[in-house]
Amino acid sequence: MRMGSEDVFGGAHLLPMAAKLHRNRYLQAVRHSFFIILPFLLAVSFLDILESLILDPYSPVMGEEGLNLGFWVTGGLSGDAYRQHWLVQSMMAGRHIVGVGYGMLSMALAMVLAGKFADIWKADRLMASFCALAAFLFLLPPPTEVQAEFLDYFAGRRFLSALFVAVLSTRLFAWFSHIRRLRLELPKSLPGNLKRYLSAFIPTLLTILVLMLLSAGLCALWAAMEGWMKAVLPMAFFQHPLVALLYQSLVWTLWWFGFPGYGFTSLVQQMAYVPAQVSNQLGDTSFIFTSGFFEAGVMHVLGLILAILVFSKHESWRSVSKFSLPAMLFNIQEPVMFCLPVVLNPLFLLPYLAAPLANTLLGWIAISWGIVPVFKAGLPWTMPILFSGTLGTGSFMGGVLQVVWLVMDIFIYAPFVITANMLDFKDEEGEEG
Repeated sequence: MRMGSEDVFGGAHLLPMAAKLHRNRYLQAVRHSFFIILPFLLAVSFLDILESLILDPYSPVMGEEGLNLGFWVTGGLSGDAYRQHWLVQSMMAGRHIVGVGYGMLSMALAMVLAGKFADIWKADRLMASFCALAAFLFLLPPPTEVQAEFLDYFAGRRFLSALFVAVLSTRLFAWFSHIRRLRLELPKSLPGNLKRYLSAFIPTLLTILVLMLLSAGLCALWAAMEGWMKAVLPMAFFQHPLVALLYQSLVWTLWWFGFPGYGFTSLVQQMAYVPAQVSNQLGDTSFIFTSGFFEAGVMHVLGLILAILVFSKHESWRSVSKFSLPAMLFNIQEPVMFCLPVVLNPLFLLPYLAAPLANTLLGWIAISWGIVPVFKAGLPWTMPILFSGTLGTGSFMGGVLQVVWLVMDIFIYAPFVITANMLDFKDEEGEEG
């Protein structure tokens, strides 16, 4: 690697550290698994955008509180007549497609991850993948309302569950497989592939039994802890600015390691910030930190993309940013995260954490001082920038806040992008593949 005459922010030390992290075989397995499912993730995300903006008869495009195109499409119907119209009924019936898509995506991730870890731990890749699939289904929470619980599980906790399942099930299967006494002795006359899979019967059975017991234990533990957590950690606790900053630090640190942060912290969302959003929507409260607040602030990665397009001299970075820009307009950041890459890149660690924390702090000040209203309307996470702020708060000041966030984020990322201009990545780029 060739360096310029200056070394701002310790680039000479950060990039070797990044190379070492990129060579870690476990992190490589996770990163490569996300590479594999990325096209499917983008496809499901596109369907999510389509469903949220158009296929939902009460969306900002179709609903009365938005453009109200549903009124014209149904021939001027509203109220109960609008809800009973065959087109509206068909649109409502088709909304489960996105939930099923996320479900398939989460199962695919669990299986791909299991295959990668099986290679590391010298286990049968195909059998490990099937064990992970079975484990994923076993570890589903027991539903009370089947469809609602099913979709919520996949939409909110898919990646954390997939990673947990892949690591645990594959490690168990590999451990049982390496115990010779647990492998069936089969006649030599059997076909080779049949012997290969039948000999893994006992390790597979033991892996599934252990995971079934774990599933039962987790369900019992959750039932015991759920009420206790709500009593010990009331909603007001999560409204403290320091708690919100800590929460954002955790989310984006996880993202930097390559784990979708909001998916991994969905328990906090469901316990604290979604109820706060609903309470604001009902007009009972004026909570500052809600799910809508954080979703509107996720666009700080757009600040990185724009900073690269303005300040970067690396053509590959600029190409990735141009490719990622349309997706990022809808808050889909995976292309830039994994292709730039931001994940495990120490050069971007500081601004990647500083930008969302600055957004959170500035948003808290703006809403506390009454400059911007609280976020009330429940919007899809794929709602584009400016629209999400304006519609979420019911005021154009929400959109203005997002513009200020974006400008601030560009200036936060800019020094680090300029520093990267002093580093030559040609050698590293030539070694990829």
